[in-house]
Formats: sequence, C-alpha cells, structure tokens
Amino acid sequence: MLYTLSNDPVWLVGVQILDGVGAGLFGALIPIFLADLTRGTGHYNLSQGAVATIQGGAAAISGWLAGLVVVGAEYSAAFLALAGIAGIALLTLLFGLPETRTNADEVAHFGAQSRATAD
Repeated sequence: MLYTLSNDPVWLVGVQILDGVGAGLFGALIPIFLADLTRGTGHYNLSQGAVATIQGGAAAISGWLAGLVVVGAEYSAAFLALAGIAGIALLTLLFGLPETRTNADEVAHFGAQSRATAD
C-alpha cells in the first residue's frame, strides 16, 4: 500500500527496504513456526515443502492478478488490491491461528536442556 503514496525514488527505495525486512522476518520465522508445529512428528521437511509450494503458487497468482488489475485500472489499484488481500491474511493470522508453543512446552524443553548440560 505504501507504493501508492509517492513516486519519489527515495520513498520507493525506503518501501523496498521495508519489503526486504518483512521478507527476511518471514523467511526466518516460518522454519521456527514449523518446528513448533511438527516437533516430534518427523514431518518438518514435508511441512517446509508444503509451505514452499503454497508460497510459489501464491506468488504466481499474485503476479497474474496484479496484471489483470493493471490492465483494467492502474498500478495503484493493483497495489491496493494486493494490500487488501494481505490485510485479510493478516486478520486471519491474528484471529485464526493459535499459539504453537505453550509455556509448559517451553519449561519442559529448557528444563531438559539444563539437566542435560548439568550432566
């Protein structure tokens, strides 16, 4: 959505930097999230493959959808449409995704580590 606010090159570089930070955080947190969800199941690699497949498909659909909107309207409309979809995803994440690790899990995990270190 920030892309629609200005055409100034300095502004656009700043938005690109924020985009890179967001992508970096996303790339770092997904494996941690998957590790919490799949702990002890042996399905970590399968879940990473599934997430990568979904991301690839979403990237393809995103470009196709943005192209349709640009042809029908303009670039600002495409950016706003994609930002709206991302907003829906954020709301789904905030209200539909439970915590993946409880305090009891954390205490048990770190307690086992400290006991193993002491031995």
